[in-house]
Amino acid sequence: MENLPDAVGPLGLILLALVDSTSMGTLVIPVILLVVGRGGALRVAGRTLLYLAVIGMFYLLLGVALLAGLLPLLDAFGHLLGSPPLMVALAALGLALVLYSFRIDPKAIAKRGGDPEASARRWTARARRASGRPGVLIALALLAGVIEAASMIPYLAAMGILAEMGVGLVGGALVLTGYCAVMVLPAAVLCGARAALGDRADAFLERAHDWAVKNATSAFSWAVGIIGVIVLLNTVGPALAFLTGGAVS
Repeated sequence: MENLPDAVGPLGLILLALVDSTSMGTLVIPVILLVVGRGGALRVAGRTLLYLAVIGMFYLLLGVALLAGLLPLLDAFGHLLGSPPLMVALAALGLALVLYSFRIDPKAIAKRGGDPEASARRWTARARRASGRPGVLIALALLAGVIEAASMIPYLAAMGILAEMGVGLVGGALVLTGYCAVMVLPAAVLCGARAALGDRADAFLERAHDWAVKNATSAFSWAVGIIGVIVLLNTVGPALAFLTGGAVS
């Protein structure tokens, strides 16, 4: 995996942050809050920004904690990253991620009789109940962060890339601050539109909500698949060489 930071690097982090910015917690819920909020455009935008600040801080602290744990592990076991058995395991993981990306594609979910937008509707109901209540909004942001963190493969991949870039904990925390800012930026821009345009932004926000609900799962599926391909490209050669005794590399 030593070539991964060179192959992905800062551009990869930006792309992963943009994918994370389309998640349920960072885009769909904020748009719902902007659509259903009451009490004036500035108040609605302000409360939504409060939600974004809380969830952004949650992911920043989570990322710093993960990075603090990863860096000592790399120092202690970094020499094993290029070992053939680990390359085989990572290649298998990359393949599993590619296959999983097809399984969670909205069309595949629909073919199995599932509802790819079911999660979005549940979060819509929660956001409607929380709208206009700052304390409940903070709780909603933390709940969204905790629930989504377990499935945020792009975010976890970003932590791995950042750990291997060798920027250290302080530098990594600064990069993570920018990463989390990008995560909440699209929703923050929509808050600005609500504050500036008031009710005139309703039609646009409704369309933004429909787009976010429709594409959140699809974006996540693509991100998982791309991460799987990157892992495969960086490990399949050494893995095949090990498994075939050097006949294939």
